[in-house]
This record gives sequence, C-alpha cells and structure tokens, in this order.
Amino acid sequence: MEQLLTKEDIKEILYGNFKNPVLRYYGTRLIPKEHHPHTTLVAVSDRHSLLLIKGNKDTGNQHIIDRHNYWSTKLYTVQKENGETVFQHQSRFPGDVSPFHFLAIADEIYKPENLIKDNPHRDSDKFDLYVGEYLFEKKNKEKVKLLVYKNTKIIHSLFLQSAKYNKKRVNKFPFSRGEVKYAKKKPDEVRKVLIPYFDSKFKLCFGITIEKYPEHNREDIIIMIFDPESSDLSKYNFIKIQEREIKNFVSEQAEEFNYQHADLREVEKLIQKLDNDLKSGRYEFKR
Repeated sequence: MEQLLTKEDIKEILYGNFKNPVLRYYGTRLIPKEHHPHTTLVAVSDRHSLLLIKGNKDTGNQHIIDRHNYWSTKLYTVQKENGETVFQHQSRFPGDVSPFHFLAIADEIYKPENLIKDNPHRDSDKFDLYVGEYLFEKKNKEKVKLLVYKNTKIIHSLFLQSAKYNKKRVNKFPFSRGEVKYAKKKPDEVRKVLIPYFDSKFKLCFGITIEKYPEHNREDIIIMIFDPESSDLSKYNFIKIQEREIKNFVSEQAEEFNYQHADLREVEKLIQKLDNDLKSGRYEFKR
C-alpha cells in the first residue's frame, strides 16, 4: 500500500520543519538519517520555495531517486489489466543528473504557464501537475513532469516525460537485472562476478557468471539456468559462451558497478532464447 503524505503530514511540513533557517540558502541540503521520518524536510528551492522531503519509496526525494535516478537498481512491477505482472520501467534522468539537481529542475518547471489544469494523473485530487522543458547539460531540452501535493509546494515526484535516457533493453525481455555481486570466498577459489536476472515475481531465473583465472589471464563467461520448478538455487545448468582475456578494474566495487550498468544485450538475447526454449521444450533442464 502506498505511503503518501497525510493531511497531518502536510500541515507539519508547511508549519513546522520549514522554520529551519539553514534551508533558506539555495544549494543547502540536510542529509537525513535512517531514523528520521519520511516527512523530514531536506531542502528548499531558491526561486519558488519548493519543499523537498526525505520521503520514501512512494513519495518525495527517496521516491524520485529510486524510480528516476539513472543509477538506481530498484525493481518495480505493475499488474496489467489481464492480471499479468510485468516489470515497470520508469523514465530515467540522464546519467550526469544527480539528486542534487532535482530542486533546480523542479524550480524551472514550476511556472504558472506549466500548470496542467485538466490533470490526467489518476490521483489528480491529491496532486497538481506541471509539465515544462528543462535544458540539460548536453544542450537538449527535455519535457519534465513535476507533481506537487495539491495547493502546496511540497514535491511528490519529478521525472522525464520521455524514456529516451533509460538503459537499452532487449525487446520484450521478461527479466530485470538484480544486484551484481563479486564473490571470492577463499584464497584458492575461483573469483567470480554474478549478474542475476529475476522474473516479475522476483524469482531468480538466470545469471551471467564471469569466472576469472588470473594465472591463465583468462575469464569465462557463463550463463546459469536455474531450475524453473524449484526455489533451490543450488540446482542450475550452465552454458559457457565465451573465453577472453581478463578485464582489469581498479577495484572489485568498480567491477560490480560496471556490470550493474553495462550494456549486456548480446548475452541477454541468449538468455531470452534459452527462456523461450525452456517454455517450448526445445531445451530440457537437466536435474
């Protein structure tokens, strides 16, 4: 269930937190801690005094980061009219836009002429919608939508109208990439990077594993196929698809980050074919 602001929350933000004089200086942000409530005010915009709250997965700063920041790894699903659950791929800001840019973008969009009077949003009784253009650093003007709580300046959400900056995906690919992990449990074990792929019910179905053999300057790229009839992750088949020279990174964290956001469509096409073969019986899972 969505956790939006209540009338009491809005009153607290408008007449309580806003008194903090630190937030009157443009560019100043308070970094809330985990124990702070979602109503905590983190910043106030310079031009229009828009209010940005800490928020949560459903509203405010955290909502915008989770759903619309280019580097977010959060997965969301939505149910179609036929009852099928699919991944929801929200529009993303360009990769060089950080959460520190959100208020400047919102300030540019918040203009009387950008207010949509016949707001088509499903929660038009809760939010005012502004749609305008913002000039990003690459000199491209893009349409941006700003939702504020009705008759207030409290930001609910901010996002691009277009999904042109989203990471490129295989057409009709039914899986989403989970959190990439680097694994090396013991000094004598093979170093591995695991790139997991989940279906819309968050079941681990496939994985790309990069196994590293430094003594041979070689790494193997392997597709893991997890048992579609079991939740036991120790049951999987694998197919080695490539050997190549080891790719070096400055750190394990840098390698994780690279594969988290890399364009892996060529391998994902193979995963899609394997999934289709599993469903049609052309590929039989070996147990």
